[in-house]
Amino acid sequence: MKRLIPVFGVLLVFALVLAPVFDATAQVKVKKIGRSLNQMTLPVKGSPAPAWNISTGLRAVGTKSRAYWTVDTVGSAQVGTPTWAIVSKPAGSAATLDSANGTWINSVKVDTVGEYIVSAQVGTQTAYDTIWASTYQGVATDANAGCFCHPSATTIKTAWEKSVHGTMFFRGMTGHEEMERGKGAYAAGCIKCHVTGWDPTAANNNFGIKVKQSGWDTTWYKGLESYAGDYWITTGDSAKWNLLTADEKKLANIGCEQCHGPAQAHATSAQASRIGMNKYQPDMCNQCHDGSRRHSLGTFFANSGHYQMHYGAAAEGGRSNCQPCHTGAGLSYYLNNNMDTTGLAAKWVLARDAKTPISCQVCHDPHGNDNEYALRTMSLKGDSLKGGYVIPAQFRQSAGNICMVCHGGRYAVKARITTTAPYYGWADRFYPHYNTQGEMYFGAGAYQYGDDSFTGLMTHGGVEGSCTGCHMQKRKNRLDGGGNMLANHSFSMSDTMFATGVYKPTDACAPCHGEIEDFDDIRALYDYDRDGAIEGVQSEVDGLLAALKAKLPVDATTGNPVTMRKDSLAVKNRPDLIQGIWNWYFVYEDRSRGVHNTKYAVRILYKALGWTPLAVEATEGMPTEFGLNQNYPNPFNPTTSISFAMPKDGHVLLQVYDVTGALVKTLVDQTMRAGNMQATWDGTNLSGNKVASGVYLYRMAAGDFVAAKKMVLMK
Repeated sequence: MKRLIPVFGVLLVFALVLAPVFDATAQVKVKKIGRSLNQMTLPVKGSPAPAWNISTGLRAVGTKSRAYWTVDTVGSAQVGTPTWAIVSKPAGSAATLDSANGTWINSVKVDTVGEYIVSAQVGTQTAYDTIWASTYQGVATDANAGCFCHPSATTIKTAWEKSVHGTMFFRGMTGHEEMERGKGAYAAGCIKCHVTGWDPTAANNNFGIKVKQSGWDTTWYKGLESYAGDYWITTGDSAKWNLLTADEKKLANIGCEQCHGPAQAHATSAQASRIGMNKYQPDMCNQCHDGSRRHSLGTFFANSGHYQMHYGAAAEGGRSNCQPCHTGAGLSYYLNNNMDTTGLAAKWVLARDAKTPISCQVCHDPHGNDNEYALRTMSLKGDSLKGGYVIPAQFRQSAGNICMVCHGGRYAVKARITTTAPYYGWADRFYPHYNTQGEMYFGAGAYQYGDDSFTGLMTHGGVEGSCTGCHMQKRKNRLDGGGNMLANHSFSMSDTMFATGVYKPTDACAPCHGEIEDFDDIRALYDYDRDGAIEGVQSEVDGLLAALKAKLPVDATTGNPVTMRKDSLAVKNRPDLIQGIWNWYFVYEDRSRGVHNTKYAVRILYKALGWTPLAVEATEGMPTEFGLNQNYPNPFNPTTSISFAMPKDGHVLLQVYDVTGALVKTLVDQTMRAGNMQATWDGTNLSGNKVASGVYLYRMAAGDFVAAKKMVLMK
């Protein structure tokens, strides 16, 4: 019996160590989570600062620091609240759980180097998770040492050493080079997020405890001019930087361990389980980028569709051909392999249930690169969208191109819409899938009925950064308007988070459209949907979509036009219906209701409806009286522009006649909004045929105003 006792003890320890492995099929899960300042009690002005208990959510945790967990019961059919336990901890540890049973979030302040296993039971299922507590070691930037011992890390080291993260603290302590007179923007509150492992209360070799022990943290700023809570340093002056010891410099700047966790145990054991890597969660970024008063990017991002998507459409994340745009792991693979899906299906079988979000690290390279904002890519594969449209050269290095990797029509119109029966392609759908924003923005990808003259027609081509220019506009990060102006990482043009008295979604429109309260305040050029009233662009496009839907077969369940091969009888021998369905979904699934590219949206809907769009545009200024100007150029070949002025809304009739008085072409017969307008005549008649050289008259009638002028077509 005496021999059985140690054997039993060994088996018990063995079972506890392997508990996370045996838990692989359990539906209840214990998940490590990060905690940012914005997820904690905010400091009260004039009161002592709260404990520095932020957490990265990594499996590598600094000793004397806190780790957090939550319990996920989705799909488990288990009821009740969690019963928590620490089932294993290092010898000599006195660590205990911080919350009682029944709470959904719990934490542990680890006190000794080693492995900790935490469990939570809900109903009949128990799940486990493991962390490893360690200390920091730092990394030198001037030698291939420390974290860069892996041969494959050479390129990472090179990128990191010149990145924003890798140079952050050094630049601040030697005066920001972008400031005219230099500035060290490092009051005590700022240092925390500009170095590695700040916590002056945790004796784990982090930067904060080291400089507290040496006294640097209360002396370095002596003699410097203070301005608005910051300290001014002459650009290039390294005196304050050199007050740091060599060991302290290894932890200055944002080093490997700030994002991967303290690495001393990993470095001495070479065990991967003793270091952290969380590629597809924003928690480790949020330790700094969701930092209370000044930095709330994480709060914005948590309200984005990118972060929330993996909690919803799990089916798409489990399909190998869908997951590059529905999961962080898939998109990361897609971008890192130059948007090539070769081998993706086999790879994804192993991680089908990962449901990883489109997180910070998926779009941005935290190690740094030469792209603006360290984006993973700023160019599309082959400089073309998925449908095959090659984007113009001036847009090929736009920050918004990374958005169009996914936000573009999935299918090419020529592959799906054919001119022979049964009038659609081989696949099960005859619509452009979803997310047609990229094609819509550039004016391509719709069914154009053989007319390529308006391919590339754009409404917002002048917006810097394309998508990012509007969807990532700068906004205040707090309800009270305090803090910095930050790029909107909710990406939404309709959310009102932090909006009260500070921000309106329409602020992005103000530079071009003035101060408006609603997107529909941007009025249409004319009565697009022909209902007798000039409304906002979105209302007019809604009217066009309704007019087109009325001509198409509709699915009884969705209320929208049919899309599937199973509906083939509804569209049999009717290519016009297939073409109309494609264009209806092209505009509808763009989701901007015409805003992304009003010109193209109206043109393709008119084509589907069989209507003739107006070749007219608005120019700058607001006239005070009606007017008809001389065409330009004149003489002309093959086209000419005719400008006219409308001081108020009204019906306009602009027509071209030959010298005998016979009508050649009607250019405008529409209710127009007030403004300076410019119509184009391409030298064709009512039948679309080119007319002969000669003298022509053009006549405008608007209310009581009537005027006519001559022009010459010379071939």
